[in-house]
Amino acid sequence: MGLSAAGMASGLDIAGMTQQLVAAERKPKADRITTQQKQVNVSLSAYGQVKSSVSAMQSMLEKFGKDEAFNGQKATSDNSDYLSIKATAKAKSGVYNINIQQMAQSHKLMGKELFSADPEASLGSGEMVIKVGDKSMTLNISEDNDDLSSVVDAINNADDNPGVTATLINTGEEGGSKIVFSTTETGEKNTIEIDTSAMTGQLASLAYKDGMVDSKVDEMQAAQDAEIMIDNFTTVTSSNNTFEDVIEGVTLDLKKLTGTVSSSESANPETDDIDVKSVKITIESDEKSTKDSLKSFVDSYNSLMGTIDKLTGFDADKDPDDPNRAGALNGDSLTRSVTTQMRNLLNEPIEINGKLYQMSDFGISIQRDGTLELEEDSDKLDDIISENFAVIGQFFAQEDSGFLAKADKLLDSFTDKTDGSLSVKEETLKERQKSLDDDMTELNKRMVAYEDRTYKQFLAMDEAIGQMNNQLSSMMSLMMSFD
Repeated sequence: MGLSAAGMASGLDIAGMTQQLVAAERKPKADRITTQQKQVNVSLSAYGQVKSSVSAMQSMLEKFGKDEAFNGQKATSDNSDYLSIKATAKAKSGVYNINIQQMAQSHKLMGKELFSADPEASLGSGEMVIKVGDKSMTLNISEDNDDLSSVVDAINNADDNPGVTATLINTGEEGGSKIVFSTTETGEKNTIEIDTSAMTGQLASLAYKDGMVDSKVDEMQAAQDAEIMIDNFTTVTSSNNTFEDVIEGVTLDLKKLTGTVSSSESANPETDDIDVKSVKITIESDEKSTKDSLKSFVDSYNSLMGTIDKLTGFDADKDPDDPNRAGALNGDSLTRSVTTQMRNLLNEPIEINGKLYQMSDFGISIQRDGTLELEEDSDKLDDIISENFAVIGQFFAQEDSGFLAKADKLLDSFTDKTDGSLSVKEETLKERQKSLDDDMTELNKRMVAYEDRTYKQFLAMDEAIGQMNNQLSSMMSLMMSFD
């Protein structure tokens, strides 16, 4: 409450006295809450740093797993204008020559007749059945949607569209436009058939089936599979221009045709003049990527240990009053647990093909301070990776029993949003933080009431003193009147 300048009867500074008493009452309680708030905030920030560092390492290890960082295969094409290539860890080293004999194509048809674009023009009615491969749809064309634009929209927007797109081509001829049908997917199985036997009017002219006599629809482009020849011996086809696992673990993405490789009947006259006859692809162990991944792993682990060491450390050489003498989590058992369990995991051998391997077998050594060190001699490290390439990949990426899987499970026990120990600790501190904020709010409310009560008590005292002074003055006056 606001305090007025009372105390006229007693001459006392009632407002000042009230404020001093309130401050004296409030200070020890407020100081205790504020100190606890600071401690909680510091701890919450520190645990946040630890969790962030643990999560960063966990994310890196997960990325290693997805990218097959320790057992990746490197695939190259000597002419990416014709063919690009990707390889997974399943790919085996080798060299192949790929001749691209045929590119996959979608099926395209165009009606011979011109259709009026006049929205009032009636083009026909009835059922139109359009089939692509083994899928089909039936359109019911009536007087409400028998103009050219409505028919095209009905085809393209049908819920059961089997994979066909209708477009209009204005040829410049008088009388309107021609309708073009295209499949959305390539491959010789994705051919279009149009049945208009139940239709009337001009739309009936759009009937089409392979081999149909006197069709009023032209085939602009045949449905076609992609075709390649591997090492001038094995021919393989695909419904699209991507070949997956034709060579195990390898994906080939065709760009354009290579030249004819022979004068056989299968040769394509259109490619006779193309100088590039084949594309050479090479699959080999990606040892550089593995080396970079090992370095990234060591750096990430050491960064995590550095963060924990800073937060849990104690520097006896610093002045006892120096706030930086002890880390925010000095002596914290939970943070020490992260360090201890990670070190135990690093020392744990992993069995591969009946033999036990450790980090040290791959050029990674554990130092006395708990950090990791990667073999500094680059040539020596290259030899280690080259000699143990397959084993390194299994050591890290082996399903369930590999280091990545074990590390992810361990780190998840700290970072899991529901029951991870660091997450649980953070939630506990946040609840404590809220509780202290509530305590401070409640203290402020109590102090307002205490201030009001104290002020009123002083006012009552001042009033009593005033009454006593008045009585004393009256008595003095009465006694003087007797004289």
